[in-house]
Amino acid sequence: MSTKKNIFLDIDGTLIDYAHNLPASAEEAISRARSNGHKLIISTGRSKPSIYPWLLEMGFDGLIAGEGAYVEYAGKVILESTIPQEHISRLYQYLNDRKVGFYEESNSGTFANRYFLSESARVFGVSEPAASAYLREAFASMTFDHESFHLDDNKLSFAMTPLISKAELEKEFGADFRIGVWNIFGKDPSFGDFAQKHLTKASAVAVLLEELNLDREDTFAFGDSSNDLAILQYCQTGVAMGNAEDEVKAVADYVTSDVTEDGIFNAFRQFNLI
Repeated sequence: MSTKKNIFLDIDGTLIDYAHNLPASAEEAISRARSNGHKLIISTGRSKPSIYPWLLEMGFDGLIAGEGAYVEYAGKVILESTIPQEHISRLYQYLNDRKVGFYEESNSGTFANRYFLSESARVFGVSEPAASAYLREAFASMTFDHESFHLDDNKLSFAMTPLISKAELEKEFGADFRIGVWNIFGKDPSFGDFAQKHLTKASAVAVLLEELNLDREDTFAFGDSSNDLAILQYCQTGVAMGNAEDEVKAVADYVTSDVTEDGIFNAFRQFNLI
């Protein structure tokens, strides 16, 4: 066991609050942990282009993106898995036929279809211009009104709608995708996603550890939502945020305070990382 740890950090609801703010205490914890020789790796459901540019510029040692579809360390791409063309083509057509608002999360950008802006405005309860401003703040690379799919998609996210049910989507696409639900404001789930079924954040950690010849016993994972379940259980120490879903807290080794109440800083101090 090494005294230097590999720390995997989710973004939304973990590092950053639901107003897109990085608490000053979290920034301090990251800086101090790196000064102590620990390696900090982002672990997010977002694809790389949809991550806040200012967050990437903070100098993390590595990145897991697209729910395990993309792995990068020290600027080197270790894993890049895209949705097979036959799968994304069928999914794209199915959702468009039902006028479901969605966006592709690819390695080259974040591409919303023609229904996503109006559906997001409906979900947020605001005008389309207001929804557009919010989405561009949350996903800087997002562009709208795309009418054809891309071949470098990691995953696809959509606005929940009464027009389709999760059960229907599971029946239609469950063989090829893992279908999850999530939120932006930290309230009831209002969005969903189609992730590559054989990939998780945990499987990405395993790939990274093997590539770098690192021990799993030297790992920490921090998260708050259902797509963090696997990584919190896989890593040696799984930490749930105080604002995490109950099922995430149930599998965690430790529950820290909320993201807005110095959760990252408090947990880093609890485990002597800073």
